[in-house]
Amino acid sequence: MTQPISPRNEAFLGFVVDHFIETGSPIGSSTLISKYGIKWSPATVRQELNSLMEAGFLAQSHVSSGRFPTEKGVNYYVENILRVESSQDSGVRSLENKYEGIDGTLDHVVSATSSILSDFTKLASLAMLPQRNTLRVESAKLLKMGEKECLMFLVFEGGLTEKTYIRLAKPIRDSQVERIGGYLNRLILGLTIEQVRKVVLEKIKRTTTEYNEILEKVLRISSELFERERKVGIFVEGKASVIESLSFGDSGLYKTIIEILEDQEFLSSLLKSVVRDGRSKVFIGSEKGMPRGFSLVAAPYYKGNSYGSLGVFGPTRMNYSKIIPLVNYTAKMVTKRVNGEITE
Repeated sequence: MTQPISPRNEAFLGFVVDHFIETGSPIGSSTLISKYGIKWSPATVRQELNSLMEAGFLAQSHVSSGRFPTEKGVNYYVENILRVESSQDSGVRSLENKYEGIDGTLDHVVSATSSILSDFTKLASLAMLPQRNTLRVESAKLLKMGEKECLMFLVFEGGLTEKTYIRLAKPIRDSQVERIGGYLNRLILGLTIEQVRKVVLEKIKRTTTEYNEILEKVLRISSELFERERKVGIFVEGKASVIESLSFGDSGLYKTIIEILEDQEFLSSLLKSVVRDGRSKVFIGSEKGMPRGFSLVAAPYYKGNSYGSLGVFGPTRMNYSKIIPLVNYTAKMVTKRVNGEITE
C-alpha cells in the first residue's frame, strides 16, 4: 500500500487529477494557481509539484510542460482524496426512473441493466450473472418430443433456464415421461448443480430402474454445465461510447479497447474478484491489473446466496465521483429487483 502523503501534497495532487479528469490535459503551475485560487507562491507550488513527481504521483512529457497524474497518482486520489458525490447529486434517481420498466428473468434484468448503465454514463458497462453452479434448481421438467426423444428443462433461481434434447435408446411412453419427470423434480429440487451431480451419481450407483437412462443423461448434462459455468459470460454494452470518450489523438487505442472488451476471460477475472471480496472495487491502469490508460469501477449484487457483479469501463480520466455512486446504487437496485424487493 502507498504511504500517506502530506495534506498539502494531497491538495495539489487533487487539483492536478481534477483538472486531468475535466480536460484530459496536463496543467502548469501558473494555471494551477489561477484556476484553483491557490495563495501559495509560484515557487512553493513548483516545489510541491516536484515533490509529487519524485514520489511517482505526477509526470510531465518534457521539462517545460505541465504536470499530469500517473496511474499511481490517480489510484492514490481515488483511495484517499476523492469525495464521492451523494446519490442525489450523482444522478442515481434519474437512473432509477429508467430502471423501473425492467422485469423478467435474471439474465434479462442484468442485460438490460448493463445497457441502461452504459447509456447513462456514456461509457462501456459490464455485467456478470451469478454462476448457475451456485444457483439452486427451482424445477426440472421433461417434455416428450418424439418416440425416443425428450426435452429436459432445468429452471434455476431467477428464472435462468437450461434446456437439452435427450435421445433415448428405447421408445418412451407419455406415462413414463410424466412419472420420470416427477421423480426427477423431487430428486433435484432445491439443489445446486454440484449437488445434482453428486445425488444423481449416487442414485445411479445404488439403483437400477427405468429412471437410470434419464439419470445418466442428467449426470452428463450437469457435468457439462458445471464445466461450462467456469467460463462465465459477460454482458458488454457501449463499446462505441468508450471510443467516443477518447480524444481524436487516441485513435490508436481503438483496437486495444475492442480487444479488452472482447476478452471474456480477462473481464470475468476482474468481476469475479469483486464477487470474492464482496465489495465495490476500482481498478485503475496497470497498477490494478487493467491495461494502461483504462479503469473499471465494479460492484457486486446478489440473488439469494449467489453473487454476480457489474461495472463501468472507460478511460482512466473518468469522473469517479459520479461513476462510483452510480455503480454502487445500480448494484443495489439489481439486488432488490432480482430478489423480489421493491426499489426505494
